Amino acid sequence: MTSYQLNENSRSALREIIETSFRNVPQDLLTVQLNDQIVGYVTHTIFIAIQKFIDTDKQDINFIHCSNHKIIMDGATPNQLSIELRILAQYLREVHLLTGWRDEEFSYIDEHAHERFRVERTFFRAFGLHSRAIHINGYTKNQQLWLARRSNTKHIDPNLLDNITAGGISANETLLNCVHRELREEAGIGSELTQQLNPISSITVRRGLVDSSLHHETLYTFDLELPLTFQPQNQDLEVSDFILVDYEQALKYVLNEEMTIDAGVVTADFLLRHC
Repeated sequence: MTSYQLNENSRSALREIIETSFRNVPQDLLTVQLNDQIVGYVTHTIFIAIQKFIDTDKQDINFIHCSNHKIIMDGATPNQLSIELRILAQYLREVHLLTGWRDEEFSYIDEHAHERFRVERTFFRAFGLHSRAIHINGYTKNQQLWLARRSNTKHIDPNLLDNITAGGISANETLLNCVHRELREEAGIGSELTQQLNPISSITVRRGLVDSSLHHETLYTFDLELPLTFQPQNQDLEVSDFILVDYEQALKYVLNEEMTIDAGVVTADFLLRHC
């Protein structure tokens, strides 16, 4: 079988997709600080709602303040701050400023790899907080990629193509725990095949979303060669179907924006390495 090779125009286009996946923060967003460090960004609407909520005397919020168009979190232990952020998340949900509630928490990890707080995962985008996720390229020796089509019930990017497995890393979950769980739940891949996982790198993406929130996430990437006889089976109803495509078709899906932005970036990196 002749090995598929990218031409220089395709290589340049894929490199541009990766290079532009980390964008400037929209100027109209207001900052969120943890002590003296900027950790997130919110819309003016969310800022006003939180300021009004905190200023209500009956609210027991002691470590989160609104000042000079900033939200400042300080003087709290991770547990104390998590409790207050959960209160704010529930409030934003009640006033319909936080949608797609998942009943799942993410941890905010600082530059020293310490957890500083945890809160409902949908709150992370509303506050522009940095989150973490895994993305796995499932491929075969015949130069084919397995892609998953996201369910039409997904709150984010319904019906778009995704990597064979991708998912956020929950609080209390290690990176590899997440990998094994997502492979099992999304594609029915068990422990025998996961032993073939090859960790690759990480890609940090950041961009404004249509609802004016901010997506800021590090994608930990893996390659997994799958047997030619393998057929993925979704277990959690988050995938409507899987397709097996050659590398040239995968390139078209990336360039035509038929994949989620994050999956497109991860697939672009895969194609640059393998073609």
